[in-house]
Amino acid sequence: MPLTPNFSTEQTVGFPSIVTVIDESTGADASVTQRRVYLVNSEGEYVVPDGTTTDYVQWAYADSEIDIDCLDFDSALDITVHWLDVSNVVLYSKTLLKGFTLYNETFYYSLTQAQATQSTPPNVVQDTGYYTNKLILRTLIDSGNQSITYDDIATAQTMYNQATQMVDNQDYYF
Repeated sequence: MPLTPNFSTEQTVGFPSIVTVIDESTGADASVTQRRVYLVNSEGEYVVPDGTTTDYVQWAYADSEIDIDCLDFDSALDITVHWLDVSNVVLYSKTLLKGFTLYNETFYYSLTQAQATQSTPPNVVQDTGYYTNKLILRTLIDSGNQSITYDDIATAQTMYNQATQMVDNQDYYF
């Protein structure tokens, strides 16, 4: 049965800078000897770990997944995986648009934890704008994710950037 290329992605709580790519291909092709991962942001720029001199990350074919430490903030990325032969000829390719929101989601959850632990004044949730701003943050993250569903990388990144702006200026909002 020939190779049917497929992959998924994830982030792990506590490690928001790392994108994990998991090969979920089925079938086999003895000609495939290597993989390359290309991550492209909404500006069309390649995203690679510090010190990488290529516009891709080499992924050993023997490994079913790879951790790529490349994010500094929430990002919408077009991710392309190429399956290549020994001569670097691309035999298979697949591209997916993905949103990585663990930076802002982690902050959002810290707000929830703070709510759960505050039982006496001064209580941040008593601030008149707290719940409105928390809802705005949730809406921005969710709007970015919805944009991913509609294959709109530019709008997704704009929403993630607006959420990041709130987190970066949390003293004003929360």
